[in-house]
Amino acid sequence: MDEENKLVKTITDATTVIGIAAGIGYVAKKILKENFLEDPSSSVMNYVKFIGVVAGSMALKTYLVDQKIIPKSI
Repeated sequence: MDEENKLVKTITDATTVIGIAAGIGYVAKKILKENFLEDPSSSVMNYVKFIGVVAGSMALKTYLVDQKIIPKSI
């Protein structure tokens, strides 16, 4: 039973990481079409995008550290 739980956890972790990577790729593809030279304070939408990217990267780092995929020192 323990072997089965390890396999399920490994598959779940791999699926989560693949899903996160696919989501980041999709969002990055959409963002690359945007102008990067605009100031985040120039419009509400640019500010929301900026906050979204910062919050997303912080959440992703926290998740990866909690799952012990990356060390805390990064």
